[in-house]
Amino acid sequence: MTHASRPALILLIVLSVFMTGLSTEENTAEVKTAQVNPAEEKPLKATWLWQTYLTASEPDQILSFAAEQGVTLLYLKIDTSLTPAYYRPFIGKARAAGIDVHALGGKADWGLEQNRQDILALVDWVNQYNLAAGDHEKITGIHLDIEPYVLPAWKTDREAVIRQWMGNVEAYVGKIRQNPSLQIGCDLPFWLDNTPIPGSPDTSLAEWMIAKHDHVTVMAYRDRAAGPNSISSIVTQELEMADRYDKKVLVAVETKQSSEGNFITFFEEGSAYMDSELDKLPALMAEHPSFAGVAIHSFEYWKELER
Repeated sequence: MTHASRPALILLIVLSVFMTGLSTEENTAEVKTAQVNPAEEKPLKATWLWQTYLTASEPDQILSFAAEQGVTLLYLKIDTSLTPAYYRPFIGKARAAGIDVHALGGKADWGLEQNRQDILALVDWVNQYNLAAGDHEKITGIHLDIEPYVLPAWKTDREAVIRQWMGNVEAYVGKIRQNPSLQIGCDLPFWLDNTPIPGSPDTSLAEWMIAKHDHVTVMAYRDRAAGPNSISSIVTQELEMADRYDKKVLVAVETKQSSEGNFITFFEEGSAYMDSELDKLPALMAEHPSFAGVAIHSFEYWKELER
C-alpha cells in the first residue's frame, strides 16, 4: 500500500476533526430542540351526566354522542343507593372508548357540616366500587358540585356557611387522598375569586379551593371566547392561581336555556357556533400551564342543542 505524504496526512486529520465537530454540534442542537419543545398534552373535553338512569336506558347513545363530540372526561352522577353492578357495564364501555369517568355528586346543602356524611358516603361508595372493578372499569376521580351560595344562609350568615363548606372540603379531600389513584375535582363559579375566606381577607375562597383540589372546573358561563365579559376574560384570576399552585383548570360553558340572559349560554346560538368559540380558547389560554381544557354543561342539554 502506498503511504500518503506528510502534508496530505495533516490535511486529512484537519478535515476529519472539522467534520466531527460539525456533526457533534448538529446532534447537540437536535437534542436541545427535543428538550425545549416537549409534546403538548391534548386538552381535555368534559361533560356532566346528571340523569344517572340514562346509563342503563341508553348507554350506547350516550357514548356515541360523546365520541362524536370528542369527550374525554365524564362527570357521572352517582346514586349511592344503587349497587356498583348498576354502573359497571357503562363505565367499562366508557373507559374502553377512551373516556375517563369521575364520580359526580353534590347538592347546595352539602356545603353545611350537617351533611358532611353524605359526601363521605360517596367517597366510600367509590372506594368499594373500585375494589371490585377491573382496571378497565375503574372510576378515576371524584368530582363535587357543591353550591351553598344559593342557600338563604349565604345572605344572612355567609361567614358561617363558608367555614362549614371549607370544613367539608377538608374532610373529603383528606379521605380521598388516602387513595392516591383518585383525582379530586370540584365546580367553582368564576366570581368566587372576590370572596375572602374567614380570618384571611387576602386569600379568596377560589384560591383556597384551587389549592385543595387536583383540578377545578370554573363555570365561566358566557357565550363568546374573547372580548369584554367573555369566557377568557372572567377566568384569568383562576388560571393565574392554578399556575402558582401547579393545579389544573377546566373552563366550563352552559348549553341550558337561562333566565339570566342570552349571554350566559350557547342555547340560542347552537353547537356549531359554540364549537367555533371553544376552539379559540387554547390559543387564548396558551400562557397558562394550568389550562387543561373545556367542559360543557351538561350532556342532557348539550345533546338537544341546535346543530
